[in-house]
Amino acid sequence: MIKKTMGFLLLIVLILGGCSTKDYFGKLSEKEIIEFILEKQIGATIFKGDSILVQVPDNNLFYLSATKITVSDYATISPKVGEKQDFSQPVPYTVYAEDGSSKEYYVVVQRDGDGTGEFQLPNSNFDLWYETTHSTKKYFEIGFDANDKTWGTGNKGIATALSMGSNADFPSVPYETAPNEYATELTTQNMGALAAGILGGYKGIAAGNVFVGIFEVANLTNAHPVFGYPYTQKPKAFQVDYTYTPAEGLLNGKLKPVEGTDKLDMYLILEKRQEDQIKRLGVAWFRSGELQTEWKTIEKEIKYAYGDAPEGLEDYEKRVLKYGIDGNLNETNPESMPYATWGDISKEDPTHILVTFTSSYRGDYFIGAPGSKLLVDNFKLIY
Repeated sequence: MIKKTMGFLLLIVLILGGCSTKDYFGKLSEKEIIEFILEKQIGATIFKGDSILVQVPDNNLFYLSATKITVSDYATISPKVGEKQDFSQPVPYTVYAEDGSSKEYYVVVQRDGDGTGEFQLPNSNFDLWYETTHSTKKYFEIGFDANDKTWGTGNKGIATALSMGSNADFPSVPYETAPNEYATELTTQNMGALAAGILGGYKGIAAGNVFVGIFEVANLTNAHPVFGYPYTQKPKAFQVDYTYTPAEGLLNGKLKPVEGTDKLDMYLILEKRQEDQIKRLGVAWFRSGELQTEWKTIEKEIKYAYGDAPEGLEDYEKRVLKYGIDGNLNETNPESMPYATWGDISKEDPTHILVTFTSSYRGDYFIGAPGSKLLVDNFKLIY
């Protein structure tokens, strides 16, 4: 009778638990490393099975430690954040689940290729694109595949609107410059009456954009970029090729006329992110409404901060970004955004880089002229 009772109880546990990863005592068995950042790291962390790949400048690898590790709920890890290791060879990190089981990962450090530490963002020539689907709509997204988190566009949010009946085109697409070589074509779109109404969140205008980071989508009215990419260098400028054709007739998110003319926006921002504190260390910004029909190469100097905003910045270069980590997604007026907190580049190193290109400079507030078109190619950090 005891055996039958125990078997019956076990059956109940299995039925109620389904695919649960808890053991019979209710303890979790998950033991994953979700996030791993190494000091001096440049670029994003790459997870491949039980291997974790990170890149650092070609320097001393014998005394480095992780600055941030996120693991599964109730799990622990060894070595811990701040514990120095010899990364001249793969270093094992062991995750212990709540139920006592464990899993071992190996962190492999890849040196910067030319030994200079002059890191370039992956796919900064914009040649790599892949086809994907969201909300039944097929489109091209920038990157090698869906696991490539270096550059993002707002196309996923547009796919949601298009699946609801909008006749617009995707605002961010590849533009072939030569066989198997591409630039990025960014075109401001009129998303139609539904997107401009209350159900669409008054998002009747969609600017073409490509940015360093990812695009998150919860629903049509809750879709936005998340800016930033791990980066620790101090370049002196950025360089890029572009053409621009501004359209006439600025409209807001309700498709109502707005005074003024459209302009392109290109900017680079270096930040130091430490827990909840965000410090801006450098900025390079190019905003223009001039027609540029032929390819032109520009170089913009990065102005560094030494405790205060660098001299000579425009007011908009000093304010927090709506889609920054310290931004406000609900703000409707860029002039109402607070001023950024500035660090001191002589005493602090960046942790993240932000780069954005857009066909309408107020696109993050859903203002732009439908038809404004920006082509960008060959982005490069100058050291």
